[in-house]
Amino acid sequence: MDMKYFSDLWRNSTKYYSVEEKFWNERAEEFNRRDIEEKENRDFFSILDFIEVEQDAKFKNVLDIGCGTGFYSIQFSGIADYVAGTDISKNMLEYAEKNAEAKNRGNITFVKKPWSELNLKEFQWKEKFDLVFASMTPAVDSYEDLMKMIACGTNLYFLSGFVERKDSLKDELSEIILDSHSNNPHGNKIYNAFNILWNMGYYPKISYKDSNWERYKSVDKFYQEFVIHFERKKLLTREDKAAIKNYLENKAVNGMVQEKITSKVAWLFWKK
Repeated sequence: MDMKYFSDLWRNSTKYYSVEEKFWNERAEEFNRRDIEEKENRDFFSILDFIEVEQDAKFKNVLDIGCGTGFYSIQFSGIADYVAGTDISKNMLEYAEKNAEAKNRGNITFVKKPWSELNLKEFQWKEKFDLVFASMTPAVDSYEDLMKMIACGTNLYFLSGFVERKDSLKDELSEIILDSHSNNPHGNKIYNAFNILWNMGYYPKISYKDSNWERYKSVDKFYQEFVIHFERKKLLTREDKAAIKNYLENKAVNGMVQEKITSKVAWLFWKK
């Protein structure tokens, strides 16, 4: 199987960025509120080790694709002269700006733009970054997105994503609302990226991490999130929305709903 097979396999349906931004804007407060900085710091040093970089190393320029609320951008800013972070979500980037300011990190620039629409010539980003980093982001979600990622860099690349994930609520609702359920909706990204890179002559290194966690929200909060999530898949009817609300109300205990997530994450690293 050649590179074209995997690039064609990695074709995704058209994304409507206004809906995508709405979804991530809705999640921004939750992402920023999580008390994960200690975990992120531990992960950060593990990532440096994985990409074969000494912890006292210095980067010139780092690009953080799908930077979210800026945790990794801020961490890289401590060992880099300059960091650029991109994201689709206005709310995520507002938190990122505040978080960077709180850490007194003035060497970060945040750019609001879907990765697939960002013009590298306009930003003068071609072959600019000695590390191009994309952690757990849907921004790199096609062959073209991966090629753009490679075009930005001069040396090191890191890409991570789910290869397996089970969401106790969302998976059941997918069967109700979409009348279908994929056993592994996250699997193609890393699989295709690895094989494309291999066919290009790279020798990507891969590692797997298991991760499990729980989320608790009110019925209304989960309802709002899931309506926006499924609107990314189809135009919801009044009956669909009622089904989501009824499902959550039946799961609630004292007005709160628990979701359990089990996942396997892959880290992918390659050199130019």
